[in-house]
Amino acid sequence: MRLFEPRTRRPRIVLTPLIDILFLLIIFFVVSSRLADESGLTLRLPESGQSQSLERTPVLVQVGADETVQIDGLPVQPERLGDALRELRASEPVDLLVLQVDHRVSHGRVVQLMDTAKAAGFLRVAFGTQPAPLAEEF
Repeated sequence: MRLFEPRTRRPRIVLTPLIDILFLLIIFFVVSSRLADESGLTLRLPESGQSQSLERTPVLVQVGADETVQIDGLPVQPERLGDALRELRASEPVDLLVLQVDHRVSHGRVVQLMDTAKAAGFLRVAFGTQPAPLAEEF
């Protein structure tokens, strides 16, 4: 004899908390993402609006548009740059090298110069730039 009929509940998925969490995630990603129009971005390198004075005189490596190389004003053959930097590093206790590279030199060549400087023992490599015109604002 059954006095009460057992009720079977069908499981329900409540969507309201799920939708709330979804909206919170969307808001988080929209706020934390950087919205920039990459297609309209024009870069004029190497100019800098900020400069710092150096405590010690660094080694200055200049590379022209035709890839002529000078170390502290003295011309050096590009293939002998690594040897010249190692000799200079051994004779002077300077660990900072400043690269002044013409803006027409390829990025890959600049990376090669940085690798050569690191292999020669220079712990810090900086880029020499020219001041940007004051009239331009970003």
